[in-house]
Amino acid sequence: MKNVWDALNDENVYMVGVYGMGGIGKTTLVQEVERKEEQDNLFEDIAFVEVTQTLDIKKVQREIAEKLGVKFSNDSERANKLYERLKSGKKIFLILDNIWEDVDLKTIGIPSKMDHGGCKLMFTARNLDVLQKISRWHFRRK
Repeated sequence: MKNVWDALNDENVYMVGVYGMGGIGKTTLVQEVERKEEQDNLFEDIAFVEVTQTLDIKKVQREIAEKLGVKFSNDSERANKLYERLKSGKKIFLILDNIWEDVDLKTIGIPSKMDHGGCKLMFTARNLDVLQKISRWHFRRK
């Protein structure tokens, strides 16, 4: 918990990953971080979304949008609207829990480190390789 909290408070850290086998408490840890954040008000907005084994991009986008107050008028603008909201400069904490496979964050509308504004990301996964693939792709993107 302390390591995660220290990373969230570090201006140089954009992305935090927690991994381990099923049932060890990844989601519980992240929920505890979310509760602590709500008390300490480190961020202006928080969005906690469970991704699940079968990735449904529209569902993930819809849940992020609901938690951040983003409205869509059609499907084609989902990623762009989320991208604009997340890179707005406001301090936003986005948690994607239970990722099972490499996720194209750009498709969802999540900005890269180069243009993230005040957004910080936290992911949980069972497999370190999944988190490494996401971070490698995300940090290469311009």
